[in-house]
Amino acid sequence: MRNRINWITLALVTALTVFSVIVVWPDMPKRYLPDFIDWPSGNGLSVFGLERREMKLGLDLKGGTYVLLEAETSELPPGTDIRDKLEGTKDILERRVNRFGVSETEITIEGSNRLAVQMPGIDPDEARELLGKTAQLEFRAPVLDEFRNIVCTAEDGSQFAVPPAQISVVEANDQRISQCLGSGGEVGEVIWELATGTDSEGEERGLTGDFLRDAEVLGPPPSVGLEFSGEGSELFRQITSELVGLPLAIFLDEELITAPTVQQEIVGGNANISRTGMKIDEVRTLTILLDEGRLPLKLRAIQETEVDATLGDREVVRTVQAGLIGLLAVMMFMVLYYRLPGLLAALSLAIYISVVLMIFKVGPPIIGPITITLAGIAGFVLSVGMAVDANVLVFERVKEELRAGRNLMAAIEHGFNRAWTAIWASNMATLITCVILYWFGDRFNAALVQGFAITLGIGVLVSMFTALTVTRTFLRLLVGSPLARNLALFGVKPEEGDIGPTAAGSVPDGLPRRARRGEVRGWSLDFVKRRGFYYALTAVILVPGIISLLISPSLRPGIEFSSGATFTVQFEDESVGPADVREVLTDLDHEEARIQGTSDGGFIIRTAELEGLTGPPVGPAPPSERNEIEDGLEEALGPFQLTNFSQVSEIVSTGIARDAGIAIVVAAGAVLLFILWSFRNVPKAHRYGIAAIIAAGHDALIILGVFSILGKLFDTEINTMFIVGLLTIIGFSVHDTIVVFDRIRENTTLNPDAPFAEVVNASLTETLARSLNTSVTLLFTIVALLFLGGSTIQSFLLVLLIGVIAGTYSSIFLASQILVSWEEGDLAGLWRRLIPWRAAPVSET
Repeated sequence: MRNRINWITLALVTALTVFSVIVVWPDMPKRYLPDFIDWPSGNGLSVFGLERREMKLGLDLKGGTYVLLEAETSELPPGTDIRDKLEGTKDILERRVNRFGVSETEITIEGSNRLAVQMPGIDPDEARELLGKTAQLEFRAPVLDEFRNIVCTAEDGSQFAVPPAQISVVEANDQRISQCLGSGGEVGEVIWELATGTDSEGEERGLTGDFLRDAEVLGPPPSVGLEFSGEGSELFRQITSELVGLPLAIFLDEELITAPTVQQEIVGGNANISRTGMKIDEVRTLTILLDEGRLPLKLRAIQETEVDATLGDREVVRTVQAGLIGLLAVMMFMVLYYRLPGLLAALSLAIYISVVLMIFKVGPPIIGPITITLAGIAGFVLSVGMAVDANVLVFERVKEELRAGRNLMAAIEHGFNRAWTAIWASNMATLITCVILYWFGDRFNAALVQGFAITLGIGVLVSMFTALTVTRTFLRLLVGSPLARNLALFGVKPEEGDIGPTAAGSVPDGLPRRARRGEVRGWSLDFVKRRGFYYALTAVILVPGIISLLISPSLRPGIEFSSGATFTVQFEDESVGPADVREVLTDLDHEEARIQGTSDGGFIIRTAELEGLTGPPVGPAPPSERNEIEDGLEEALGPFQLTNFSQVSEIVSTGIARDAGIAIVVAAGAVLLFILWSFRNVPKAHRYGIAAIIAAGHDALIILGVFSILGKLFDTEINTMFIVGLLTIIGFSVHDTIVVFDRIRENTTLNPDAPFAEVVNASLTETLARSLNTSVTLLFTIVALLFLGGSTIQSFLLVLLIGVIAGTYSSIFLASQILVSWEEGDLAGLWRRLIPWRAAPVSET
């Protein structure tokens, strides 16, 4: 029966894999895969007769639509702070587009009255609809004559009145109008006026979107549900009581949306916007516009174009290819180290990658397709490491059981069961972190944090499925085959088959031989004894970084966090490409510059803030950095036309870094609570949580210190990807530490009378191979990306490289040693040495 279930599972996994490969197969595979192989194109592939869509990529990987908006300020009162209005408008637009599902949008303030917006995966028409709406919502009542007939105006300006039954909403000239049809054949439009009521202070107030508390999508059929505030609810009640049997029009930015007839007085402050033929996309857009509030300024689009990826097309291709090389290196390592199980793990990893990419492309049911950005790739890379880690945990456990004398089937079942607690606890801690980061990203409008959290979360869930279902099924199907008789294929030598409690009982001190197999095999590492050295080494590593962080500036903010300048240029030589422009700007000491090609053959260039842009009040202006850049571009690449130059605000608010820090602190608190619950049956469980948080803080502090020193010595800057890299490493650190702690918990439970220091030492010896193997597999991918990938992500990869090494060090040499020091009173002993007069209380006589 079990074998039958295994074959059914294999068939389902195969079907899922084939479906996933068809969905994610690229249209131009030769861009990323070796071009000497004639790969089939994905253009002709379809899934159940449905054409496949492209992967939804962000601005950094694909590009998108660039819209330059200009604020209409002529109608504003004198003395209005335009900059403050622009900041408010920018904030609302960011919330709008992120609610619309457009991740990684960039909005910057240009000059004195403009906003530059870049959005991935959206065409200019959609962008104009989403950005140009002021979202001024008004409820209007028809003008009535003395007989409560509706007053209308004809095309010639004359007026006539009709009963409500002769009013209808029709489409004319691409807009809706409320049409009147008089009894004498007259045709006109309803004259509307703002619907008003009396507020709590006795003043007459019009009902507008200012009184709106919430808007939501309802249906089917699709409609917009409105909820008014307390004051708005009372105004709405009064208005509807006056208009029973008459239409009440809803206008958005002077455009008629609908004009339903009021059937009765509406109490409770809830309304509904609906009409025949209203589509779900229209309802969703309208809901977002209303829910996020109206814009403080009216905007008009003065430039629209499509732009290339911010990383550059060549950089994207190189990064993808480097990632593939890294993954192949991981698979080869797994096969060489774990042999037959490693081969199965490599196959499981290939299934994992195809399934995760399929989910990204199709999207979860509620969220929809995932916008893949470099931040998302960071989460994906970490989840690949965790997918490998789950297999490593299982394989190490299976080898232990085989050495303990069990047969293959028993070793597989016991290995998975014993690895489950570590896999579950470490991945749950990561998922908790993902949930909190996603929530904070939504709350603080930090799309890069959201993208990282959701891709990592999906990857972790799928990695648990592939490790615990796919790999397990593969191993079970090996049982009974000729391969199962050769233990060497599972990394176990014949002479090791008698090591362990099942075969040889226990050693005198009570620890099972499984926990002391290093000593039995002739080698031993005494981690605990040298903990003082580890603490000293940690201090030596941390102190220079801390000192550097205390010296201003602690870190050098990159172009995304600072104001700067933007050029829009078009060269006469049409063969000039982004790489050519980037090379010239690098020669001009503007390595930080970002270059994007546009659909009309031009380039949008963003640099750091330029010096010397304002000359003296009298006389010619002195040469500025702008002049140097323009002269350098013309000299190297030929004549060009400058169509726009502006000083611009930062791309990413510096508050994002602060908010990400808050998210990290809250996530750390949640992980601490989870560890307290997960280790609740272990004495002094709070120590495990605190030690894990200290280890993660240690890793983050090392990264911050290194980048602070590099910033002062080599002008190394931090950017948004630095923040994402830091989040990645904190997730890795907590994951790695919990795996080690889980083994300590297990050995403590099995050997309650054994000295705690010896249990920790044995546990570290047992998990050493797992810790190193997981880190090595991650480093393969990181190093491949570092040396072969695009230059624009070097700082991000450097964060990962430093962080993985620091995380591995802290999980082995720091977190567990803190537990031992706490148990044996090292801190109290040090305190007594420093302050001898507080040694011990005098005993009472």
